[in-house]
Amino acid sequence: MERTRSKNESRVVLDLEWRGQRAVRLSEIRDALSCSETYARYLAHRLVKKGWLERLYPGVYRLIPAERGREGVADTNPLAVGALLVDPYFFSFGTACTHYGLTDQVFAEIYIACLRHRKPETVRGIRYVFAYLTQEQFFGFTGIQVMGETVQMATRERALLDAVARPKFSGGLGEVSRMVLRTAKNLDWDALLGLLQRWGESALVQRLGFLLDLHHIHVPRKKRLALQSMIRRGSKIHLAPRRKWGVSGCLSNPWNVIVNVPLEALLEKGDHPGRRAVFRKRGRVGDR
Repeated sequence: MERTRSKNESRVVLDLEWRGQRAVRLSEIRDALSCSETYARYLAHRLVKKGWLERLYPGVYRLIPAERGREGVADTNPLAVGALLVDPYFFSFGTACTHYGLTDQVFAEIYIACLRHRKPETVRGIRYVFAYLTQEQFFGFTGIQVMGETVQMATRERALLDAVARPKFSGGLGEVSRMVLRTAKNLDWDALLGLLQRWGESALVQRLGFLLDLHHIHVPRKKRLALQSMIRRGSKIHLAPRRKWGVSGCLSNPWNVIVNVPLEALLEKGDHPGRRAVFRKRGRVGDR
């Protein structure tokens, strides 16, 4: 059945299409028509029923433009929906790692980095998880095409660093460790170092350095020295969250990481620790 519109409904739809806007709030409909909130809600309900709008969550709708045909087939791209939930944003963590093939895991949730503390939202049966970043941490992403829509996605190197920084959004520390191994041959070291320098977080460099050594990944000497120069003097950190794994563990040098999680949990099945990250007789993990 062909979609129809009343005069006021056309004003809303045509205005959205003219401005290229995909998401609309009740408050915007109310302001555009200078009407009451009750009438704006009624109009939105009618547009949903007629196939011009799709309700994402209370008070927020997505336009189903004329190009979607007479029956108004809704967009099935979950990233396009996620892009409407918060602004500014970029997809990262498990979502970006899956996009770049850094992991074989298929995440049920979609992870969105943003500048606001926000509870997860469930839209169309998909759970969107929001990871708060400070303004200083909000970098390292670019616009990419996904199913015909341009969305903001972390770069490959930023996605990996986000995973190392917050493994809980990326399948856990064991999966993040394996991501480092799978990504190593495709890493842009200059891009990675540039992000780390801008980030300025010693603990992130230390965890990454340990995982690189654990998998005996070759790091060019100058790049390795650059990594080590970013470690804060005297900084000693735990590899895994202390609340879950405790505080006991062996010390890995030169990264000053207390390895408070079994090495087996960090390796591919059948793998063995690399030459730079093995247990010593005295219970330390370090360089040979």
